[in-house]
Amino acid sequence: MKCNFNTMKNNANLLGLFLSIFIWGCSTNQDIKDWDNNESFVDSVLNQISKQKNTTKRSEIMFLDSAIKKKSLSLKQQLQVYAYKSGLFCYYLQKLDSAKLYADSMNYLLKDKDPNDYPNAFTYTYYTIGDAMYANNQFNEAYTYYFKARQFNTLKKDYCALKEYSYRIGMILYNQGEFKNAADNFKQSFSEALLCEKNNEYSNYYRKQELLNNIALCFYKLDHIDSALTYYNKALEYISTHQKADTTTFFYDEMAKGVVYGNIGDIHKKSGNIQEAERNFKKSIDINLHSGRETIDAQLSYLKLAELYAEKKEFTKLGNALAEIRISMNETPNTKGEIKWNKLSWKYFEQNNEKAKAHDYLVKFLELQDADEKINKKIYEVDINKQLELLEQQNQLHIAQHENEVSRTYLISIAVILFLIILLSIILGRNWLHSRKHISTLKELNETVSTQNEQLEIAMSALQKTISEKDSILKLVAHDLRTPVASIPTMVEIIIAEEDEAQKLEYLEMIKSACNSSLTLIAEIMATADISNKNIEKEPTLLNEFINDCAAILELKVKEKNQQLIVQLPDLDTTVMLNPEKMKRVIFNLVTNSVKFSKKDTTIILSAKTVGNKVFIEVADNGIGIPEKLIPEIFNISKSGKRKGTDGEKSYGLGLNICKRIVEAHDGSINVQSQEGKGSTFTVELPLS
Repeated sequence: MKCNFNTMKNNANLLGLFLSIFIWGCSTNQDIKDWDNNESFVDSVLNQISKQKNTTKRSEIMFLDSAIKKKSLSLKQQLQVYAYKSGLFCYYLQKLDSAKLYADSMNYLLKDKDPNDYPNAFTYTYYTIGDAMYANNQFNEAYTYYFKARQFNTLKKDYCALKEYSYRIGMILYNQGEFKNAADNFKQSFSEALLCEKNNEYSNYYRKQELLNNIALCFYKLDHIDSALTYYNKALEYISTHQKADTTTFFYDEMAKGVVYGNIGDIHKKSGNIQEAERNFKKSIDINLHSGRETIDAQLSYLKLAELYAEKKEFTKLGNALAEIRISMNETPNTKGEIKWNKLSWKYFEQNNEKAKAHDYLVKFLELQDADEKINKKIYEVDINKQLELLEQQNQLHIAQHENEVSRTYLISIAVILFLIILLSIILGRNWLHSRKHISTLKELNETVSTQNEQLEIAMSALQKTISEKDSILKLVAHDLRTPVASIPTMVEIIIAEEDEAQKLEYLEMIKSACNSSLTLIAEIMATADISNKNIEKEPTLLNEFINDCAAILELKVKEKNQQLIVQLPDLDTTVMLNPEKMKRVIFNLVTNSVKFSKKDTTIILSAKTVGNKVFIEVADNGIGIPEKLIPEIFNISKSGKRKGTDGEKSYGLGLNICKRIVEAHDGSINVQSQEGKGSTFTVELPLS
């Protein structure tokens, strides 16, 4: 029967454990953190690239590859590298297949990862793939990936990720000519950027100034010239403020200003202020028409300036401009720029009566314009709102299917739990019936064992205290009696060898003094071993008089090392309840320690003051101080607290323990503040009554 009882008991425990784990697993919702926001090695490399001036994008890729060669990169770092390369090939080098390849490589890294465990990694990857597909005119696929990226942030508001979604939808609407809706999305993205927890990061700042510029572009397209100019000025002011706060990104801030200057030139041109338009176009070109800068934007500004030259019939300037733009676009391709460049070249050579060249550029212009119109037609054909609505419907359907599966799983789980509960109830019921008759006996046995354990703990504690007190007394005797007892044999040998009777008497007097000191010390040590606030005898004592008595006795000790003892006392004497002899022992020990651990020709300060109903006695020196690691041990009887004085004086590690016991017996406290190499201050705090 005993075996069966234990078996059922074990079964019940296992079932209970299973239920606890199951319920805990269902209810626990741990925060997922798959993305370390601290700056990584790759962040540092990309930051170095951002500070390089007049570099080509290919040289930036080579620099990045050489920096990470033979490095073991984390998942985040690998994704950062691929995303950076995809962006360069997409926006600057116009190699869309390469951009798509690097974006797909990011997706490959996540092929074995659960999106629920790596939401930040998947969000980052989906935005990059969407950008590559959009640049490659795969618009529906791009919208799908943008939508998938946004879905990770619908339950938990990650404004850093949401701002990227609003920004991209704004760009799509802008390219479709829906400038008002685009402006609204750019404004929403700017608001989300302000709430982004990475608000101080440079990437978030750069996005915000770009959004201000984009809002202005939308107003320009809507012919709201004043509003456009207002937002351009806001962008310039925002960039200038950042330049003053962080000079390390001055180069990139100037690039951003260059983009804004080019756009402001459009406003002045539309307003008929040709001279101001030309000035802003030139500012934009001077800043960005260099390798490693916003070269594509500078090319477009230069083409706008060339259009001004054509309108003003300044054909020499037009020819020079076209030649410089051609050199730049050979290095940095610009699809939109090629259309304008061929159009202007056609007009330039037609004006110069070079019909063959003019015809060639006209044909090329018409081909590029036709291809661009086809792409724009594809962009306009897609209704972004309907596309997103369809994706939302598909997502809701997927969620409903998933919820059905989860519900079915829960039903099965509940059925299993109910079965286990019933089984557990049966087992517990049987166990209860069998254990009921044993409860009384077990209770009595537990009480007996508990009582014996308490008695044993009390006895062990008392024994340990007794042993500790015995060891303390023995060490104390060795500490204080060593010197007087050790001097007696030496004096006896000197007396035996001495013939002068007067000298012998002097040495005998010294032996007598040593013996008396030893007897006094023994009596004091025996009394100290019994120190407690119950048996210590206190008497009213004038504080200033007490301190002056102590200082007078200690004067000789201080002069041994040519030191100076300064006494600082309040003007009004105060009566304190204390044991003068015991408390003198505290003052003597503290001052003697200051003498011991201070160099010759230094100053020791003995002071006292009253604050409220407390008395504070301080001993301060500018000696060698106490190492920080020894401070917790100095009031204990410990070998680790022993150190030699500045002249090699020995220390036995007992004096401060005596001080602590005496002060605590007075219902007071003692503490120390010390800095190694600068000195120590010991403070004794006592109640007035």
